[in-house]
Amino acid sequence: MPLLYAIPPGLEALVSSGQAQLVGAIIKDVSSGQILGHVQQTQGFVSALIQAGGAAAQSGFSPLGVVGIVQNEQIKSSLNKLQEGMALLENLQFANMALTGIGIGVSVAGFAIINMRLNAIENHLGTLREEVREIGKLIQEAELRRLFSEIRAALKDLDSAATRTDHRGLATTLQRELSTHVSTLSDLLREAMNPGEATSLPRARLDLIWTLSSAKWLCEEAELRTLFISEDLGHASDYAAYYLDDNLRCLNQLNPDSLARLVAASEKDLTASISLRRDAAGRLARIAEGFACAVNNLGQQQSLARALVDGQVSGRAFIQAASAETKSPFILVTPER
Repeated sequence: MPLLYAIPPGLEALVSSGQAQLVGAIIKDVSSGQILGHVQQTQGFVSALIQAGGAAAQSGFSPLGVVGIVQNEQIKSSLNKLQEGMALLENLQFANMALTGIGIGVSVAGFAIINMRLNAIENHLGTLREEVREIGKLIQEAELRRLFSEIRAALKDLDSAATRTDHRGLATTLQRELSTHVSTLSDLLREAMNPGEATSLPRARLDLIWTLSSAKWLCEEAELRTLFISEDLGHASDYAAYYLDDNLRCLNQLNPDSLARLVAASEKDLTASISLRRDAAGRLARIAEGFACAVNNLGQQQSLARALVDGQVSGRAFIQAASAETKSPFILVTPER
């Protein structure tokens, strides 16, 4: 199975004619549904996205209250040039990538970029102390800081794992650590999403849901990367499927209408309550979009892992190739003909 840095003319013609379509990061034949290729981001794409996307893309995370329509349109506008240079990727949601930090295929961002994303998430959690106390029966503030410290240490080791002589052992250890962190964050997220017997909720609760979700997505991406590096592609596919289902469960639990009503109930004035409910509905829609983006990316990684197994391609070599490439924005994985 070849790793291509340019679209083969035949495949490009199929996409241009509409006979093939990019679904997420998977190129499919429209009539048969056959997979014709997988698109994987490279370090070149990560750098281009950050340069084009501005502050939101640089941090890889924006507080929910900041992720407004105006900012979204600004990001879309600034990414137009990037999109025009990649005709194959014209249907990708570049703005969502800039706001959620979720990319195409397996994450290959370096530690400096991932750490900015983690710092932004952790710092914003610090502004939500009251809401964090509400889920305090699961974790205390000091424990939350320790959790992020452990995540940061794991991500730092992951940055060089693919080039280490002990890459298998290190990646396996990191996978176990990150799996534990994902489980902890999932428990916190479910607690934050559960209003219980509450008759009203502060708007900050929605921001807490978004922030914990972002941390969860980051750790899921990192864990799957460890499985590619350790050549455990079968489990990479399995874990991607498991996390896909978990994000779907979170999406189903979200119940935007109910949560928007509870947020609106915190305001006694009718006019203000209606305005608050409308604002809450918009924020919940963005949270739902984030979960949908995560589900889409996990599906890509599940399919990609299977494709590499079928093509007898090394997961570690694949990560190294994508991480080292800075000129082409993507690698195209096509099945053997």
